[in-house]
Amino acid sequence: MIRGRSAIAATVLLLIALIEFTGAFSTSFTSFARGRRGVFRIYSETAPPVTPAVASVPPFCKIAFISEEKGRGVVATESIKANTVIGDYEGETITESVKDRRYLKSREAERDEEDHRWLASRVERGQSASGDYLFGVSGVDAFIDAEDEYFSNWTRFLNHADAPNCNVKSLPMGMSGKPRVWFVASRDISPGEEICFSYGDDYWIDDAEPVE
Repeated sequence: MIRGRSAIAATVLLLIALIEFTGAFSTSFTSFARGRRGVFRIYSETAPPVTPAVASVPPFCKIAFISEEKGRGVVATESIKANTVIGDYEGETITESVKDRRYLKSREAERDEEDHRWLASRVERGQSASGDYLFGVSGVDAFIDAEDEYFSNWTRFLNHADAPNCNVKSLPMGMSGKPRVWFVASRDISPGEEICFSYGDDYWIDDAEPVE
């Protein structure tokens, strides 16, 4: 009986430690800011939530707080050689029509039941809907939406740099049968260096209309 109580106590202590580490049952570490395309979430340096995107980070890098302006980013923890495949950009693959219905206010009236469920799910799980994580794939009517941290991976945290150390490659159809976008080191990357790529000129052009 004493052994059983000890096991229960140990389990409780472990759960408490996990809660304190992840902030899984607290929203006190979350704040919101207005970005170029809408409202997005930002986190403090101390306790970002452990979402599937955060948990997917490979051993050669880590997600870290970079600055107030950038928020979180990806930092190398090991040396990465030039031409190394860093990782794939993963998320929900959607068409341009779906993208516009979900993110453009002028198309809001066209949203169907699935679109409303999508938005409600984002709100319920504390995920933003700014449209800032969309990646258009050349040669096909497809966009990879990595904004939702529960349906994306760690590459969503890669920041922009005017002098990047990664290049972006894409295929209309990868081995999975879906469009593929991935990142390749353009030069040797040292431990402690932030891994970045160029968002491209179009990213910085203000949209003709805001998104929700």
